[in-house]
Amino acid sequence: MPDLAAAKAYYDQILPMAGFEEFFAADEEFSYRPANGKPGTYLFFYPAQKPGDYSRHRTGLQHLAFTVRTRSAVEALHARAIELGSLILHAPRHFPEYPAP
Repeated sequence: MPDLAAAKAYYDQILPMAGFEEFFAADEEFSYRPANGKPGTYLFFYPAQKPGDYSRHRTGLQHLAFTVRTRSAVEALHARAIELGSLILHAPRHFPEYPAP
């Protein structure tokens, strides 16, 4: 499952910057949870069950937002994503329509 291993290597670098830590990892799946025992959403990753290229126009999770404490944390995460070769569709910006934590 090389795609799953590549995904884990990527998210191991990104998700701690967004306040997550590894929950568990196995050959067929891996997951993260909010760090430091904080409440929140757990994230689980599984391999694709059917072959096919990714498309943001297909059914499935297409967008996930994280709350971080500072603008500098947003900028650091964005910079790391660029360093990792991520496709950035939109640069970070303020969304006044969403409440601040």
